[in-house]
Amino acid sequence: MTELYKPATREDLRRFYRGQSMAGTFRPGDYLILESVPLAAIRPGDVVVYRGCIPVDNPDDVVHRVVARAPGGLVTRGDSNPTVDSGLVTEENLLGRVTHVERNGRCRSVRGGRWGLWQSRARRAGRLIWYWGERLIALVGRWPYRALRRSGLVSCFWRPAIVRIRLETGDGALIKYTSGGQVVAWWWPKTGRFLCRRPYDLVIRRPGDDQTKPVSSVETGG
Repeated sequence: MTELYKPATREDLRRFYRGQSMAGTFRPGDYLILESVPLAAIRPGDVVVYRGCIPVDNPDDVVHRVVARAPGGLVTRGDSNPTVDSGLVTEENLLGRVTHVERNGRCRSVRGGRWGLWQSRARRAGRLIWYWGERLIALVGRWPYRALRRSGLVSCFWRPAIVRIRLETGDGALIKYTSGGQVVAWWWPKTGRFLCRRPYDLVIRRPGDDQTKPVSSVETGG
């Protein structure tokens, strides 16, 4: 078999990182230092740079982590990507292994091998926990918010200046509620549709409700 590995020049071993696929490990603008190594020297967990099948308008090289070895090459994936890359990294398109990253004038080593693989898995697990934790908090938080909105208690101590503006449109009247120069609620009397932004829905109710008490009201033709 023909040996395809060739030592890289000094210019070949430097890359600026752009993108989000390695978020948590690298940031856009990081300066990556590579070492030129043969494919056989790469271990799962190492971060490599390779030239893949990329669109013509996106000439950037790919910076991803090796997650496994396969008979035809290396299986890679971005640390923040949900799935592995569609193609394998081979001797032909391998450009090098990332050893260091420079950021804000400071240089640090990039972990590879088992430790690098474990580190990437820990970050992935942390992102999943954060993702589902945020959604759980949002779900649980809906119930007390809805109860507070139904109670009408907030209107007892929060009385924002609300201006009601009536506009005539081709589809009928449109009522806008503004506060502080921004529209916070909309009402279409013809259809009965009513929309209100948070937290103004704690003090503004659908017209006709006694709890709707705008401080001032302006009626204009549109």
